[in-house]
Amino acid sequence: MKKRNWKRMALAGPAAILLIFGLIYVNQGKARDQMISEFGKYQGYTRETYDGTQRTSDYVTLSDGTRLAYDLIIPTRKGVPADKPLPVLFKYTPYGRTWTIFDRQGKFLLGDFVDLPTQIMARLRYLVMGDPGRIMDPLQRDKWLGTAVRHGYIVVSVDRPATGASFRSPTPGSMETASRFENEIIDWIVAQPWSDGNVAMYGDSQNAMVQFAAAAALNPHLKAILPAASDIQIYQSTEWPGGVFNTAFAAQYDLVPLLDKMATPVDSDPDGVLLAQAFASRQSTLNVQNAAEVSRQAPYQDSATPDGTLVYKTMDLYPFIDRINRSHTAIYMTVGWADIFTADMFFWYNNLSVPKRLTIRPTDHSQVCANLADLDYGAESLRWLDYWLKGVDNGIMDEPPIHYYLQDGARGGSWQTADQWPLAAQKAARFYFGPGRSGSVSSANDGLLLSGALTSSSAYDTYTVDYSTTTGPKSRWAAVDAAHDYPDMRANDAKALTYTTAPLESGAQVTGHPVVHLWLSTAAPDLDVFAYLEEVDPGGRSTYVTEGDLRASHRKLSPAPFNNFGLPYQSHLQGDQLPLPDGKPFELAFSLLPSSFQFHIGDRIRITVAFADTGNFDTPVLEPPPTLQLLRDPLHPSYVEIPILHDP
Repeated sequence: MKKRNWKRMALAGPAAILLIFGLIYVNQGKARDQMISEFGKYQGYTRETYDGTQRTSDYVTLSDGTRLAYDLIIPTRKGVPADKPLPVLFKYTPYGRTWTIFDRQGKFLLGDFVDLPTQIMARLRYLVMGDPGRIMDPLQRDKWLGTAVRHGYIVVSVDRPATGASFRSPTPGSMETASRFENEIIDWIVAQPWSDGNVAMYGDSQNAMVQFAAAAALNPHLKAILPAASDIQIYQSTEWPGGVFNTAFAAQYDLVPLLDKMATPVDSDPDGVLLAQAFASRQSTLNVQNAAEVSRQAPYQDSATPDGTLVYKTMDLYPFIDRINRSHTAIYMTVGWADIFTADMFFWYNNLSVPKRLTIRPTDHSQVCANLADLDYGAESLRWLDYWLKGVDNGIMDEPPIHYYLQDGARGGSWQTADQWPLAAQKAARFYFGPGRSGSVSSANDGLLLSGALTSSSAYDTYTVDYSTTTGPKSRWAAVDAAHDYPDMRANDAKALTYTTAPLESGAQVTGHPVVHLWLSTAAPDLDVFAYLEEVDPGGRSTYVTEGDLRASHRKLSPAPFNNFGLPYQSHLQGDQLPLPDGKPFELAFSLLPSSFQFHIGDRIRITVAFADTGNFDTPVLEPPPTLQLLRDPLHPSYVEIPILHDP
């Protein structure tokens, strides 16, 4: 049949063939022009007007004399730069605006830090484009930016003071300083002939933190920001979560010499003379290279350096909340369920009254703003930018403000939406720690997690601390440059105390902030307590869902300095420390990091309680290891409250 049809077309003559192909072309064009704007999908509202870029670099000098290196990337069409002012995407980064991977002699600059096979090095040289094959510029670092530039955006990436090719500043570093400097840079941007006066900011981690600081400067030209994974209070989020030093995160500071080694001089400094001067200018300043040791020596929220400077106060962001809410900056926040800043981004959302959106992905810190299978981050970002910087009515503000990914273990998961947080339909289900045996794990006690009230007048589990308990070397706390990968938690559970439900008779979605209440007694001077929420499948595999921790001497509850949903809050101030009552009961109350996970019929819910997470947290090792009692009687009920939405 097909052959006969093609024969008839041929007999009909060239005109018929041209007509058929013309119709095909028109239909394809209509498909391309179809207007789609929905979560993670964007098409037809604006066009990719440009097909290339032009990158230049130079210094901008601030009012205090600080010289900061910047990259300027302007879109081009057929090699010609854009001939009209465009909106600008601004990044203020400590991680290097552009990385030099190979020097001009072809030496691999990372060789002192990583040892790569020849084939991988060759592939890397092929992938690293520009000047020829030596550098990674802002568009290669954030792949999604290329789409934005082709749609008519300019990129300005600036090395923060004393990083990259920038000089040190005579002004002490703090988030207030960052706010003032960013305000100056934004004013400089809008004064340039290539800028149309509309500015947005983007980036993750420290690049996200400074976006909140910039919004607090109330610059009318900063129309929108895209912060991905930021803290709101640095001590509790990453440095000393729960009052325990975070060694896995602190290890990331070892990468700082690598960043300096990859620093790229500006165009007017081809021989690196100014770059060398910039390095020399900051040798006497405190920078991120010794920040880990400074943090280690500052174990309390109000710890100070020898000169009296409060270590964490200058970095905390929650004092900016009121000023941000007076701004006209629209804020689209993104974080991952396995991020280090998961809770903080919910706190931000809860405290902001400006136009806002929050997306929570099934990712960690290393992948939070990457285009992955779960989400086209570039498309979602472009929707936000087009709406706020170009005035494109693409409907993004008509959608539910929260998109969260419901994780489903090996099954994957699905996107859900919400108009508020906590979810309106969730119920706090209380599960008490009870006697065993559940028969699901070979742990120190194999206790049950019970929905009914406790009845025994005297009940407890005795445990001797095992300092080898660990969530592994690829935890969320280490997932800054490489993805997290938790093992089957049974190996860790076997060395700890566990409390596990019977197999579930109906499915349940756990979405929100679980809260643990523990009653303990010990003769030890202090304890570090780690609690893990896990899913146990019918085959016995235990999957990490989320966690929380607290040093017992930091247990005093205090009012939070921001709206934290009423969750237990510890001040971690030195004056609020409470010694452990020798051999007498005391209570700990702390929240786990929020999560969203689907439990199915036949699954079990498990809470594992350990007293060390070696490789991730620095728990002092006592000899001999102390013994403790976890109490679970009506007067001292240990329990967990889990936010649950039951399957219909």
